[in-house]
Formats: sequence, structure tokens, C-alpha cells
Amino acid sequence: METLTFLFTDIEGSTALLRRLGEGDYGRVLADHQALIRAALAAHDGQEVDTQGDAFFAVFSSPTACVAAVLEMQRALEARARPGGEHVRVRMGVHTGEAATSAAGALVGLDVHRAARVGAIAHGGQVLLSETAAALVRDSLPPGAALRDLGAQRLKDLGRPVQVFQLDAAGLPAGFPPLRALGNPALPNNLPAQLSAFIGRDRERSEVRALVESRRLVTLTGAGGSGKTRLALQVAAELLDGSGDGVWLAELAAVADPDAVPAAIGAALGIGDQPGRAVLEGLLGALAFQSVLIVLDNCEHLIGACAKTADAIVRHCPGVRLLVTSREPLGISGESIYRVPSLSLPDPADPDSADPDPADPALASCDAIALLAERAREQGVDLALDGETLPLMASVCRRLDGLPLAIELAAARLRSLSLAGLRDRLDQRFRLLTGGSRTALARQQTLRATVDWSYSLLNPAEQALLRLLSVFAEGFDLDAVEGVCGGGDIEAFDTADLLGSLVDKSLVVAEPAGGALRYRLLETIRQFAAERLAEAGEEATAAAAAAHGRYFLALAQAAAPHLSGPGQGRWFARLDTDHANLRRAIEHAAAQDPDGTGPRSKPAFASVAAAVNSRSSPTPSSAWAA
Repeated sequence: METLTFLFTDIEGSTALLRRLGEGDYGRVLADHQALIRAALAAHDGQEVDTQGDAFFAVFSSPTACVAAVLEMQRALEARARPGGEHVRVRMGVHTGEAATSAAGALVGLDVHRAARVGAIAHGGQVLLSETAAALVRDSLPPGAALRDLGAQRLKDLGRPVQVFQLDAAGLPAGFPPLRALGNPALPNNLPAQLSAFIGRDRERSEVRALVESRRLVTLTGAGGSGKTRLALQVAAELLDGSGDGVWLAELAAVADPDAVPAAIGAALGIGDQPGRAVLEGLLGALAFQSVLIVLDNCEHLIGACAKTADAIVRHCPGVRLLVTSREPLGISGESIYRVPSLSLPDPADPDSADPDPADPALASCDAIALLAERAREQGVDLALDGETLPLMASVCRRLDGLPLAIELAAARLRSLSLAGLRDRLDQRFRLLTGGSRTALARQQTLRATVDWSYSLLNPAEQALLRLLSVFAEGFDLDAVEGVCGGGDIEAFDTADLLGSLVDKSLVVAEPAGGALRYRLLETIRQFAAERLAEAGEEATAAAAAAHGRYFLALAQAAAPHLSGPGQGRWFARLDTDHANLRRAIEHAAAQDPDGTGPRSKPAFASVAAAVNSRSSPTPSSAWAA
């Protein structure tokens, strides 16, 4: 770990400035601004790490040099003449902390992002320092410069308050409005403080913010433990800018009665009951002329009541925006659905290997690994981001599907297990990942409880289909679901609707594949569903495996005549798509038919089996032909 001073800068009101100046003048202003910042960095040994639009992120080995650089930047900005008399106001955040350098040279660590959080509560022209940076420069400030203590402030990462200082000096603006921190009375909200830092999700935050700014009802859906609530709270905090009547969180997880949903929302906003009026009617009346953002959290167990209430609010309260978290959409008019993905995961270096290249510069900074490293550090375990540890971390994160809750529970296990030991035990993840916070909801304390909560909200037919889907390896299409799962308690005609419902409820992932859709289960969901199938008895498990084998035998029979000749490319591509399922069917057939008298001995299946067994994992379709 290395101690560095981090600097974040960006232009306040850059979008409005662009509109006023037009693209041509704004482009010249931006180019001049970037040249000014870079000149000051070069003069004071600052290193530019990242530039996005008008924002800069830089590092210094000396905090004193960083302060000298920001003073030079701000004075130059104040003196610069702009088209139309415009002023470019730049806010700056400075923080000193530790960062690790990955094998590829990338800076990683929680402190890397803190300067941006400090700068985000500043106003244009204002320079803010964290307490750690201020302590290091207090006795070495340039002549005429001073630090003004602005007190403990809640940054917009929802973490614990931090002491913030303003840099004052000749030639810099001095009077500013109250900071844009969450504790500012001008920013009404009830957003709760979080004990752990928000990690990554830059793309998702940007996309959700854009949706909320342009739509009135946005629903974040995703599997249990995918981080919907934390993402919604972070976006809500970032949207709190002093305009309107604030941002409010209505937590519905503990609400059991559907009729109590309007009352729970009213209580979160401080809206009391109104005698003689129905609760929903009173809520609508109170919100009719307000401009607020309301986060409705954990709606899946009250989906009908939440849909009814949200629909009424959107129709009757034009200034209200709703950001909803639920494992399935509300299903009402005007709803924009955002499916929260797993945390970003590293790609394998070799398609035939599950391990990534430790020299990949994106490896150490991918969100899943960053979360594992930070949560492990909170447990008192420092994971070295080197060529030995990074592939292990990547393997753990990938096997946990990049689910934030699963990664956090895994990090807690590192108090008593090595990283390699953790990885090797993930086949028993439901027994292993049980160390959640004692103060969390019961369904968030273990991985099993989280998945079981989603499973319990399914109807019997949906539960039955989810159990059967566990027989597939990797992906599958609708025809395969109808062929393997249709029959018995599930009519083949109903499988499409049931599968769609499981997609809506975030238990099945749907992904475009050419002009069609393919589906898959996250490994965590697959293991859970396989356990439920096993509980149904050996007969049910064997029947599901046999149905899977029959379907893919039929595929093999259809393919066999075409594996040579002009049409072979299309058929090899088709077999490529279901390589894992064909292999599973072969393995099951071999286990059931060791003497070679059953389906495995049939020529069609044998020819495909030979092709499958010619390689150990999927490769391009040319490998089949070879």
C-alpha cells in the first residue's frame, strides 16, 4: 500500500454552460480548461490518472504540492476571460489515503474514490479537504492560505460523517452557500447512513440517474442480493441537490399488510392520517403539490398494493418521482424497468480456462474484486492485489455470480479461511455463507435465506419449473424448456408464461442470442433449485435428468446427418450453443448405461458424443468440424 494525495475536479453546471455557449465556444472553453489543469499538474508533480469530460482525477506524492497546484488552478480560472463574460467555476476535492497498485499498475482502494465524494458536496470555485489531507498540510500552507473547519459532513456515499475543511487564500472566492452534504437542512431527506462504503457501479449509477431524471417511475429489479437497495439509495443521494422538496425513503420490507402500504409511505414522509379521509386519499392530497423523489424499497412481497399505490401517485401527483426496488416489476403503465446486473467480473484470459490474466489492467479495478477486497479489509484481512491473489479473487467472485451480498458474506468467512480454502468450498455455499449482520433482516443474513425468500414468493407451478431448470448446464432456450420440463405437473403450453414469470421475478436471466433469447440460472440459483429438486425425491431427480437426456438425444439425432457437407457450419454452431447440455446428457447417459446398450450406443448420439469429447470446453464452431 502507498500513501498518496488524490485530487478530483469538475466544472459546476457544465451542462448549463454548454447550452449558454453553444458547442463551438464550449469546446474551446473545455480545451483551454483542460490545458490549464494539466499545466498546473505538471508544475507540481501531479499525475493525471483519469479524465472524463470536464472532470479530472489526479494523484500527488506530496499533499503540500497538491495544495499549491489547486491554488494555481483556481487563481488561473478566476483570471481567465471567457466568451460572453462567462465564468468557469470548478469544484475541487482533496483527500490523502492509501492505495494499492495492481499488477497492471492500476490504483485501487476505497481512498481512491474519497476525493470525488468530498468534491461532490462543494460549490464551483470551492476547494475542500478531508481531515486526513488537512492534517498533513496545516503546518505547511503557502503564505496567506488557511484552512476553515466546516465541521463533520455526511458525504453522498451515505457513509459516516467526515470532517471537512475549506481552503481559503487570496484570489479565491470565500463565501459559499452551505455544502451539498446530506446533513444540510436545505437538502431535506431521510436517507440512512451506511456503515460500509459504496463500491463501484459507475455505469449503473449513471444509467439509473438518467432514467430517474427523465421518467417518473423507475423500478430496479434483480436477484436477491444483487444490490438494488444500495444502488437506489446512492442514486437518490446524488440526486439530492436542493431543488424541490427532498428525497425520501419508504422501507416496506417489514410491512406485512398490503393495506398498510400508503400509511408506510406517509409515515416516511411525515404525512399523518387525516380524519375523514382514506389513507391513500390523504397521501395523494399531501403530495399533489410537492416535488419529491420517493424510494419505495422492497416491494416484491406487496407487489399488488405497491402497484396500485404507485399508479395513483403517478397519476395524481405530477411533481412526484418514484424509484422502486423489487425482485419483479410493478407491471403498470409508465414504468421504466432497470435490471440491476451482477457486479462487473473479469473475463477469462483463455476461453478454456476459468482464470483471468493477472496482468489484465481491468482485473484489479473490476467492481466485484474491489468489493471483495474492501469488505475483506473491513474484516481485518488485507488481500494483496498481486499475480497470485487476483486470480483467486476473480474465481471466487465469478463463482458467486458477482452478487454483492454473496461476496460480502464470503469476505466475512476470510476471518477463518484462506482465499483458496474459500474458493474450494463454494460448492457448499449455502452452508458456508452464513455470516451476515445480526441487525439485518433475517432474509439478508445468509445466502440461503435470501434465495429462499424469493422462492417462497413463487406459486407452486413456478417453483416446480425452477426446480426442473436446474438440470440444464449453462444456457437453454424456450424449445428446450418445453421439451424437458413440459409434462407431469407442468403443461408444455404453460412453460412460456411460467418462464417469463421467473424472468420477471429475477430468478432466470434472459439474454439475446442472435434473433432469439437464451436463458440461464445464476449458479447460486441453480444450486438452490437443484437442492429443492433433490428434496422432491430420487424419482423426480431421475425423471428430470432422463427428460433432459431425451431432448438432447433428439437434438443429436437431428444434427448427425448434417455434420458433414454444405450445411455443417449451421449445425456445428447449433451444437456449440448447447455444448454444456450435450456433455451433461452424455455424462448422465454413461452413468445410467455403463455397458453401452442404451441411448449412448445409438449412432447419432455417439457421433455427437465424439465431437463433444474432442474438446474440454466450448470453442468456436470450427473446432467441431476439425
